[in-house]
Amino acid sequence: MFDTLPMGSMTRTAGTVLVADDDGDMRSLYQCWLAAFDEVRTAADGDDALGRLDKDVDVVLLDREMPRTDGVAVARELDRCDLDPTVVMISGVRPDVDLLDIPVDDYLQKPVSGETVRGRVRRAMAVAEQPRPRRHLLSLDSRRRIVEAATSRRALTADPTYQRVVDVLDRHTDTVRSARHAVAVERHEFARRTAPDHSLPESP
Repeated sequence: MFDTLPMGSMTRTAGTVLVADDDGDMRSLYQCWLAAFDEVRTAADGDDALGRLDKDVDVVLLDREMPRTDGVAVARELDRCDLDPTVVMISGVRPDVDLLDIPVDDYLQKPVSGETVRGRVRRAMAVAEQPRPRRHLLSLDSRRRIVEAATSRRALTADPTYQRVVDVLDRHTDTVRSARHAVAVERHEFARRTAPDHSLPESP
């Protein structure tokens, strides 16, 4: 039900990614897109994803809509467990204010390109290098920006969860700014180490 992409003679570069998606074609495509990373594991649903998780996994690329245990439930389970991978949720669902209550570090709306997925995974690797308190703030900041881009100002103004998140981030403005800079520097290094093989497909 799950498999691991063999790396063969590839030079080790950076990080282990766990891809959870119930669509086998998409799992294969993500493996191609992320082939420059140390290891790409795959799982066909949320239960498999939780079973494949261990301390070596740096980033989980997590489909939101899956059978058995969906991506939201997996994200919440990861938030409770001792393991601490960065989580990038990917979905055909347009983000709404409910995203602020889902413990993920980033969110991508389908359709996506290989370049976008690689870029977000590199950023997630960089976020994973930050201390946990900074990671929490970066996660809130990322989700706030995504929600702001997808939701009307009127709806946000009336939403208490959004106001709470804004208040938290406003109290830690300098820390968030410093963390963003650190992530940008680290992301540049990951980009250098995970340059794509342009012979691989770039679209579903």
